[in-house]
Amino acid sequence: MSGGSEFDIQGFKTKIEDGRLWVFEAGSEDLAFFEQHGEPAKQFTSIGTGPNGMTVKAASQEALDKYLSSYKK
Repeated sequence: MSGGSEFDIQGFKTKIEDGRLWVFEAGSEDLAFFEQHGEPAKQFTSIGTGPNGMTVKAASQEALDKYLSSYKK
């Protein structure tokens, strides 16, 4: 699952899974876990607030908030 998606921004890698946008800080342990094992048990979601109205998910509230405040809509 290497590479990201068209919604990557500086400092973040993104993955689209089941129509939802997963966001991870680049180089993070959360990204490595996701690439090896899939969705983490603990996840944070923001419904309909991402690019193109996508639901955005992350392994931490901090990463989710940082991505959403940095993404230029």
